[in-house]
Amino acid sequence: MNFIKRHFIKKYIADNKPVRDINIVSLQKAKTVGLICNITTEDTYKEIYAVFSHLQNANRAVWLMGYIHDKEVPFYCLPQFTADFFCDKDLNWYGRIDKPLTREFAEKEFDILIDFSHEPFDAIRLIMSISKARLIVGAQKDNAPYYDLLINSEEELSHAALLKNVEIYTRKLSGETAL
Repeated sequence: MNFIKRHFIKKYIADNKPVRDINIVSLQKAKTVGLICNITTEDTYKEIYAVFSHLQNANRAVWLMGYIHDKEVPFYCLPQFTADFFCDKDLNWYGRIDKPLTREFAEKEFDILIDFSHEPFDAIRLIMSISKARLIVGAQKDNAPYYDLLINSEEELSHAALLKNVEIYTRKLSGETAL
């Protein structure tokens, strides 16, 4: 069954892949930032929420989309104006996203979309593949084909460490001086 689902997801991605204007902008100068992640425990929620709050406090328009690989969104994942969560129940039989806010997230033209997931999930890959973001960044090696910039590290990075690396490398690539 998974083979059939993946076939239909690949076909959907091929038919719906947007034309993107890839533009490297530093995290410092980005006005709109999208964060996508998988939430496994309350601690990972708190960690990603700290990153979300940090970016909001730096006067950026930030939108967090969290994926929970389970039937229900846990009680501690509180949806807010710019923080949404979806779970397996929000995917149709083919693995496509049925939730309107999630589709809206994928269609938004973020300056930077950062993938904080630690595991490869088809739902997150689908969002990245149809995203209209100008720059997609992440550290999940299995998701490398979906990124414009892969933060390569020997060990798994925490959310805060990944954000720091994104800040350093986007400043270097955009021609700004390093921190």
